[in-house]
Amino acid sequence: MEGQIQNGRRPAKVSKSSGQTKAQKTDDSIMGTNNSSIVSKRSVERLYFPNEPHFFRYFVKKPLRRSPLINRGYWLRMKAIDHVVKQFLEQKSEKQKVVINLGCGYDPLPWQCMSRYPAASQGVKFIDIDYKDLMTKKQTVVQNAPELNSMLTNLNIIQNGDILLSSGQYLQLGCDLRDLKRLEETISKVVDIEKCSFLFTAEVSITYMPTEAADALIQWANKLPDARFCLLEQLLPEEISHPFAKTMMAHFDKLGTPLGACKKYPTVAAQDRRFRSLGWPSVLVRNLWELWGAEDFLDSSERIALDSVEPFDEWEEFALFGCHYLLLVADNVSTENREAIQESSKQNLDGLKTNYTESIYSEYPKAQGQRRFAAPLSLKSEKKGQDLIGNFSGMGLNTRISSCDVYSTDVHGFSSFDYQGSHSWPSSRMCHTITEIGDGGSLLVGGRTSPDNSIVDCWVYHKWLNTWERVDDLPQPRYRHSAVNLGNGYVMVIGGKSTSRTLVDDVIIWSRRGGWVRCSTDSNERPQPTIGSSLVVYPKVSPSDSPGSSFGVIAGGIAADGLVQEEVWEWSISQYTGKQPCIVFKFLGSPSTKAENGATLARFGAQALIHQGNIMIVGGIVRDVLLPLSHEICSSSIEDMMRAGLSCSSVSMSFEPRPLLIGTSAISNGDNIIIMGGSAVCFSFGTFWNKGCYTLTTKHSGDSKSGENATNDASCKPWKFVHTFDAAAAPKSSPTSLSSSSPGTQILAKVPRVKINSSVEFDKILDASKPIILEGLDIGVCTQEWTSEYLKDKVGADREVVVHEASSENMNFSSKNFAYVTKKFGDFLDEVEKGSKLYLRSLSAEKASELPADIVKDYPAISADFKLPRELASVKDNAHSSPLRISGPVNMWLHYDVMANVLCQVRGSKRLLLFPPSDVKYFDFAPGASSSGINVFENLSDPSLSHTHPHEVLLQPGDVLFLPSLWLHTASPTSSMSVAVNVFFRNLRNGYAAGKDVYGNRDLQAYEKGRQDIAKIAKSFESLPADVRGFYLQRLADEFMQKAT
Repeated sequence: MEGQIQNGRRPAKVSKSSGQTKAQKTDDSIMGTNNSSIVSKRSVERLYFPNEPHFFRYFVKKPLRRSPLINRGYWLRMKAIDHVVKQFLEQKSEKQKVVINLGCGYDPLPWQCMSRYPAASQGVKFIDIDYKDLMTKKQTVVQNAPELNSMLTNLNIIQNGDILLSSGQYLQLGCDLRDLKRLEETISKVVDIEKCSFLFTAEVSITYMPTEAADALIQWANKLPDARFCLLEQLLPEEISHPFAKTMMAHFDKLGTPLGACKKYPTVAAQDRRFRSLGWPSVLVRNLWELWGAEDFLDSSERIALDSVEPFDEWEEFALFGCHYLLLVADNVSTENREAIQESSKQNLDGLKTNYTESIYSEYPKAQGQRRFAAPLSLKSEKKGQDLIGNFSGMGLNTRISSCDVYSTDVHGFSSFDYQGSHSWPSSRMCHTITEIGDGGSLLVGGRTSPDNSIVDCWVYHKWLNTWERVDDLPQPRYRHSAVNLGNGYVMVIGGKSTSRTLVDDVIIWSRRGGWVRCSTDSNERPQPTIGSSLVVYPKVSPSDSPGSSFGVIAGGIAADGLVQEEVWEWSISQYTGKQPCIVFKFLGSPSTKAENGATLARFGAQALIHQGNIMIVGGIVRDVLLPLSHEICSSSIEDMMRAGLSCSSVSMSFEPRPLLIGTSAISNGDNIIIMGGSAVCFSFGTFWNKGCYTLTTKHSGDSKSGENATNDASCKPWKFVHTFDAAAAPKSSPTSLSSSSPGTQILAKVPRVKINSSVEFDKILDASKPIILEGLDIGVCTQEWTSEYLKDKVGADREVVVHEASSENMNFSSKNFAYVTKKFGDFLDEVEKGSKLYLRSLSAEKASELPADIVKDYPAISADFKLPRELASVKDNAHSSPLRISGPVNMWLHYDVMANVLCQVRGSKRLLLFPPSDVKYFDFAPGASSSGINVFENLSDPSLSHTHPHEVLLQPGDVLFLPSLWLHTASPTSSMSVAVNVFFRNLRNGYAAGKDVYGNRDLQAYEKGRQDIAKIAKSFESLPADVRGFYLQRLADEFMQKAT
């Protein structure tokens, strides 16, 4: 059994009776963990075992495709159990073999074995044991599925007792594993214990039992004459303080199924001691990340083959998962593995001088600063003496973002940062690099959108001009590469991936003069191609150093076989300014990561930088083990590296709260290292985000001068997040002052962002009648929950909805370049995610043509996830409608709404252009029409619109836009899919049009009556000559205009 994956569908529910005791409720919760686990295993079965019979299908009514991380994690779990069972089945023995699956859930292990290993399974008894309620349901499935029961001989369905099903090959027992006496009696009824060789498997099952009961079960199994015990369950290698562990434990606590065993036995060594103390003489235990790289478990070809199944780039998260699960095999007959595991020392083993660090934590404002796999860069400040640092692009809370978070030590005196005059800027991406190239700025290289969509473009950020310039494209697109500044404006790039299955095997150098040039190598001795390696260049020691030459070190990275490399190489390059640069590699060594307890440069996904003349390695993952806190940051002096080659010492520090150093951005600035962002999906347990940045002041023990410098005022000022600048929102204008702008130049006003704490403050905003973005409000769990899979599961994939299907990315209501089509909700979401030009504006589920949309009535299964914040009481009290909006890559036409409304952005991001009501005369609105045919996204620079007053809005998940009535607006999604809830409300006491107003955009009653009056007036002039008629109608028009001002 296993904890439920968020948004997972339960294929079958265990019945619950009223008036349950606490123990019964706990048992039901434990049984419930099985449902999500088998859905995940079914996902793996469908994708990774296409040529095998599928047995999970009979227990999972509706399959769901899990994420690549979940699929690979469950594949590894299934492979681990299969590996142990296969060894047992193929082992020669004169005894009857019995495989007992403890807490089996709906796992079809017996059928898988009989199908995969028919010869080895001959004569073997497979016994499934779990709660009787659950086993009764499994009995029914087996009884009704010919594909399952046809593989069994002498099948007998039993209605009473603990034995529920028996056959020649397979039995089902409904037993409480805490009742050992009854368990032994029941097993004795079906096999002769003295003449049998047993294999017990427990895959994330007995960990839910009270630890004392689980220990008693393990001890009882050892008393059998010939027994082997296979345990797969959770670990806490860094105890509960590690962010992954904290997320995992909170998840199971929330389910009501707390993990008992890993609290008492948190490490591999503790589990080893556990089994030995309970009588098992032979114990072999490894975490799943170590098992992944073990040649006796998987060979390289098997690991490489997995990449052909689906794109995968979640290596850090996969490693975190693997380090928090173990596979243990105990044997009371074998003479192998009789030496106990010693607990790893958490002290640095190399005896080098240990650095120590002061850490200052600065918490982010709500929902700000949170991004991963971004890249740091130095920014220009308008204020003299003020340093600014940016964290650019990367993965945001819900999607990739092109914005830049700005950090400063002077928050109160912060001078606003802006890209002045950029006509273009880099698109959103992740896993890219940004390398400082001196006063010239920084070079951005590559990155990706998805693992199979790498990016070829490169950009220079001109620091003193605050502009981005696109420069030479890469010879081959790549991401997860490594880059360093060689000096003189030259940047070297090594490795990376061009697709999820293709590693780039070259070394290239960029310069402004020469573009990209490939390096040659005159030796076969070189590191194999990797991604995410630690690459540093040694600083120039003196001006006499050979011009055009550099050297440094490269270590770690993940190779094509999916393993973190432990090799450390020195590299040197000569004549990098020439047309044929040559790089030479020298192998320095391959220290064991496990022996060093992670204190090594050989990592994957770490931030490598030079700080105060030392190599600093921040975070990432290593081979086999989880990095302990003491070694998450390590350093080496250049002298030690050049002399010893492999020296690396830990950086002692105290983080509070402890960060997750995965996907972070780290940069050196003076005495400080600033760590920004960072996050990881913690398998199926939720996503952990670092909620602040860290300022580290590094000192060296025994160096009093360094210590004094480290405590001066400048170095102790913490860096803080101060602002997010979104590149997509930058005005595309020339770098001239506003006063000198030509009449045709549009200046986009930015709609202000504010935080409010009461309904009184919102009422003041209503009175002001100006658009405003409200941030930091609580609109419910929808911002986290409303993924496509969740929506399909809750709303129903087969529910029919009417959507706009556009022929162009710019929908036009006047020309009707779209059609209203009916689609199944699941198909609609799938097509949107694939880039189809579709748009949903929900209608009333009862009477679409008569009643306004109401998310509570129309989508009851998800409506509780969304809520109007208490600060918007006026909206709630006067609500007219609340349509759900889901958009693919299509732009909404320019229009206005008669009612005021709030647009609550739930998932994805969106860009809107707004115009005040007074601009209506510039957009050719037909009389009585509320929509314009002008595409302002493309035509805003047209001279005919030069006198308009455009306002720009960029909405992120959780943002709420207040849009006053009659403000013209159009929207364009800036992510692959945008999900929002729009709440219209009556902000006028009277005057609305009489009768039905389904969409909330019928013009006011006075306007409709006025149009009728105009028709009458015009008709009264029909008998007059045209020039006379025109004269007097123009005078009336002028009189109308005078009354309008």
